[in-house]
Amino acid sequence: MKHLITNVTLALCLSAFSIDAQAERWFEVEMIAFEQQPTDSLREDFSLVHPPIEGKKQLDLLTGGFNAQGQQRCLEGDSDFDPRPFIEKMSNTDHSWGCDANNDYIALYDTLPIYPHADPQEHMDNIYLLSEEQLKFENVLKQLQRRGLQPILHTGWRFPEQSQRRAPFIKIFAGKRFESPISQMFLDTIEQNGYLGLLDKSFNVKTEADEDHWQLEGLIKIHVKHYLYVTSNFDIRYYMDNGDIQKARMSQFTRVYSGDIHYLDHPKLGVIFQIRKYKH
Repeated sequence: MKHLITNVTLALCLSAFSIDAQAERWFEVEMIAFEQQPTDSLREDFSLVHPPIEGKKQLDLLTGGFNAQGQQRCLEGDSDFDPRPFIEKMSNTDHSWGCDANNDYIALYDTLPIYPHADPQEHMDNIYLLSEEQLKFENVLKQLQRRGLQPILHTGWRFPEQSQRRAPFIKIFAGKRFESPISQMFLDTIEQNGYLGLLDKSFNVKTEADEDHWQLEGLIKIHVKHYLYVTSNFDIRYYMDNGDIQKARMSQFTRVYSGDIHYLDHPKLGVIFQIRKYKH
């Protein structure tokens, strides 16, 4: 009898666990980020220096997608995505280079694709990127383009219901590469003596602090506490009239409803997004 009670108790516990696992709600989010059109009437000063954007538990979904597209361009014979070092390219000009999936193809982009690649998936095992075919904002994208606005990222991902403490920050980066400054001594040597003038000299071209950056960089977190909440922190880079690089910060904390289309507005950046229920 005691053995029977133990078995029944175990079965009830397993059943309850199964119900809890199935009861975990899942959502998908789709977003488009785009450049705002420049306007002469804008008088806002974005010269304020902000601390770097930080967030615990960051999750990078985009790097794999952008690298996959770079690998595909390499396989198609695009010389811009030849991953070999410069010296090797000069000494061996054939096109039989290896397009390994582990190469850093992102380093070869001047402008990132609008769509990071993802294979279609239908599961609730872990957070994953949506494929281009699973996105539903194609008409929104066309409307933006008809208005002369330039989309720089169109993506989405599926995620489970999580608290503010447990939910990860999703790393966002997109658009054009903004290269770190190159030393004037390096440039003067090339101008006077050509590239051969670099062979017997040592240059500190880039310091660790002077990394290249992307036009859009930041973090976004979505958590659930009765409602859906979105925490977003983005930096948008642009060139000023004098050629200097300026950086503007957009930070927002928004309560949203699933199924509604929401718009985050900034003089330099616009973000349109929608959170939808997935299989519930």
